Amino acid sequence: MKIGNWLITNDSIEWKGTGTNSFVIPLKEITEKIETDDDKLFFYKWIIAATDEDWLGDDELYDLNFAFVYAAAKSGAEFDYQIFDETLSYQYSQLDDEDEE
Repeated sequence: MKIGNWLITNDSIEWKGTGTNSFVIPLKEITEKIETDDDKLFFYKWIIAATDEDWLGDDELYDLNFAFVYAAAKSGAEFDYQIFDETLSYQYSQLDDEDEE
């Protein structure tokens, strides 16, 4: 399955766009979380890691968000919509900050 430039396989989500950049999310790690300093919030690690990649634009990140949900469901990973919402809120605030600069 392909969503935008993201290929979802049985093992990973992988960037397949143009250029030499690479980004791969192993499905066995897809719902790994990181804890924030604020209010004991958790974010999905791989969405935050992708957001930190300067070469990934807004459209590519939005496509990744859809691919992430699809792949998490496909893999049977334990998925928490509240954590995903918090992760996306953080992601959107980061994107807004970049747009303002």
